[in-house]
Amino acid sequence: METYSRPILSKIHGDQAAHGVYAGTSCLQLDRLHVKYGPIVRIGPDEVSVSDWRHLRTRYQAKSGVIKDARFYDPIRIDPAEHAARRKLSSSPDSLQSIAQLDPIIQKQSQILVTRLLAQASASASGTADAYMLCGLYSLEVICQAGFAKEFTGPTATDDARHLLDLIDGSAAAFMYSASIPFASMLGPRLPGPIGASYRAFADWQQASREMVDHFLQHSSEETKYLLNPLSQSSDRFLNRKLAHNELVEEAKTYMFAGSGTTSTTLTYILYEISKPNHRHIQDRLYQEVRGLQEGDITGLRNNNYVNAVIKETMRLHPTIISTLPRLLTEPMQLDNLCLPSGTIVGMQNWIHHRNPAVYPSPESFVPDRWLDATVEMESSLTPFGVGRRNCIGQNLAWQELYWAIDSLMRAGVQLELGSQMGNWEMEKIDRFNIAPRGKRLMLAVTKSGKI
Repeated sequence: METYSRPILSKIHGDQAAHGVYAGTSCLQLDRLHVKYGPIVRIGPDEVSVSDWRHLRTRYQAKSGVIKDARFYDPIRIDPAEHAARRKLSSSPDSLQSIAQLDPIIQKQSQILVTRLLAQASASASGTADAYMLCGLYSLEVICQAGFAKEFTGPTATDDARHLLDLIDGSAAAFMYSASIPFASMLGPRLPGPIGASYRAFADWQQASREMVDHFLQHSSEETKYLLNPLSQSSDRFLNRKLAHNELVEEAKTYMFAGSGTTSTTLTYILYEISKPNHRHIQDRLYQEVRGLQEGDITGLRNNNYVNAVIKETMRLHPTIISTLPRLLTEPMQLDNLCLPSGTIVGMQNWIHHRNPAVYPSPESFVPDRWLDATVEMESSLTPFGVGRRNCIGQNLAWQELYWAIDSLMRAGVQLELGSQMGNWEMEKIDRFNIAPRGKRLMLAVTKSGKI
C-alpha cells in the first residue's frame, strides 16, 4: 500500500472523506482528493478510492475475488448465495413485463402529482408548490400500492403518507452513521441531537413497516402483481423455507427506502433542471415530444430519444446514490500498473466518474442533447443503478415512474418555473447514502400553459 498516492493521515486513520459524512459532503471530499492525488488514492490504512470509470466492471462484475465490505454493509446480508436466492425471489415482479401490470397504479398517482402541484401552487400566496415533497409522496404512494397493496385513504391520507415519508427520510442518516461510527447503532435512539433523532425515526419506521406487512398479508397476499407476493408465498432456496415475518419486514423497508427516496429525487432534479430560466427550451421540447405521442403510449415514451436524454442527463449530473460502495478484495487485483493486495477495500463513486470531462465535455452543464449522439464510453460510464450482479433490481419500476410522471405533467400543459424564493444553495446535494437537496425543498411556480 505504500506506493499509492495518499493524504498523510490516511496511513493511520480510515476514510479521509469520513468527516464529510456528517456534513453530507463526502463525495466532494473524495473529488478533491482525486484532483490532487490522481485516479487511485489511498484514503485509509487498507482502503483506496478509484475514479477511472473503466475499472467499474473489474470491481462490480467480478465473479470471484471481490465481496462487499462487511464493515460498511453490516447488518445487511453479504453472503453471495443468500443474496442470489433473495434476488431470485424478487426478480419476477420487478421484470419489465410484471411492472407493466402496475401501470394503472403509477399513472393514477402521476396524475395525482399534477393535481397536487397545481392545487398547492394555487393556494400559496407565492404561487409556488414544493415539488420535492410532492415527488416524495408520489414515489412513496406508488411503492406502497405496488409493493403492499396499501393505499392511503380518508381525510388524513396525505398526512399519513407524509408522516411515513418523514420517517424514511429521517432514517437515512442512520445508515451513514452506522457505517462510519461503529458504536452508533448500539447507542442509537439514546444519543442526543440529529444522530439520536435519526435512530428514533428508524425505530418508528420499523414499526410502520411491520404494520404495512400485516396489512398486505391480511388483504392481498394472493395477488400476484404486488412486489411482496413472491417473497411471502415462495420458499427461499438459501433458507429452504418461506421468509419469516421479521424478514418480510426487512424486505418491505428495502422496497420503501429504495423505491421512494431514489426515484423521487431523480424526478425532483428533472423538474429543477427544466424549470431553470435558461432551460425553458428543454421544457418546451419535452412538451412537444410527449404531446407527439399517443396518450397512454408507454412504449412510445420508453423509446423516445429526447425523453430518455432528459432522464439520463439528470441521472448523470444528479445521481441519487453517490456514496462509496466498498468492495473487499479476497485476492490481489491489478489496476493499471498497480497490484492491490488481498484485503484491500476498493471504493468508487458515480458522482466522480459521471463528471469525467474526457467522457462528458462540460460535465457540470445540464445538456440532454449530448445523449442524442451518445458514445459507447458515455453509456458505459453512466451507472445510476450500479453494475454487476448486485445492481438495482428495481430499476424498471423507477424508469416507469419517471416516464409516467413526465407524461402526466406534459399532457396537463403544466408550465414550471423556479420559484424566486429559492436560494442557489438549496439544491446542493447532501450525501446520506441517497442524496437530498440541502434546502429540503424545491419551490416551483406551477401554472397551466394554455398550450393544450
